[in-house]
Amino acid sequence: MRYFFDAIDQAGARHDPIGVDCPTVRAARRLARQALAEMFIDARDRGDATLVIAVRDAEGVPVFEGRLVYAEH
Repeated sequence: MRYFFDAIDQAGARHDPIGVDCPTVRAARRLARQALAEMFIDARDRGDATLVIAVRDAEGVPVFEGRLVYAEH
C-alpha cells in the first residue's frame, strides 16, 4: 500500500506528493520514526522544536501521526 508522509517543523508544512510503497502499516510506522529522527538531527541546533510526520493512505485518509518534542531548559 502507498503511504504519504507529510512533514511539519519550524520551517512549515511539506506535503508529500509522491508517497512510498510499504508492505504493512508497521513498515510505514518504522519509516515515519526514521524520518522523525532525521528531522531531529537536522533541527538539533535550532533550540526548541516540535516535529511531526503525518501519515495518510492512498485515499488521503490519516493513518497516524508521529510527534517529537524537544525542549531546552
